[in-house]
Amino acid sequence: MIRHALAGDTAALVAIGEATGIFRPHEAEGLLGATLDAIHAGQLGEGHQAHVWVEGPEVPPAGWVYFAPTPNANGVWDLWWIGTDPARQGRGIGSQLLGFVEDRARAAGGRLLLVETSSQPALDPTRRFYANRGYVECGRVPDFYGEGDAKVIFAKRLRPVARPGADDDPT
Repeated sequence: MIRHALAGDTAALVAIGEATGIFRPHEAEGLLGATLDAIHAGQLGEGHQAHVWVEGPEVPPAGWVYFAPTPNANGVWDLWWIGTDPARQGRGIGSQLLGFVEDRARAAGGRLLLVETSSQPALDPTRRFYANRGYVECGRVPDFYGEGDAKVIFAKRLRPVARPGADDDPT
């Protein structure tokens, strides 16, 4: 099940960030922990959301997402972070979380969802994950994260959800 991230989830979410190997411990605490603290304090602005995937009410989160509308861009949303406990990867948790983000953004009038990631070889599976779900690589910023580490930008157009009984013929 997917629910709002709670302040009490922060330690587990930071641990997921560390376990992925993408973040060193101080980076996970500094970036992920501080961002979650700011979300819970309402300091990041309207629309910033963090949600977690859990198997049940007393079970620690196995995955999480952080996303928000892009300021000054009509109907554009950013997926800032998505993470799944490495021991649970390959079980559809990331796909469920990504679908949740797409649905939330679409329901709020979103027309485009952007994702940024690194070009490092360790993130090859991440880039394939997005490509396999309809995201198109639309740009690279060389040396963005460091020498030889480009920012890779993916985008997906969000189609409106068809309503049962809705007449698609505008005439």
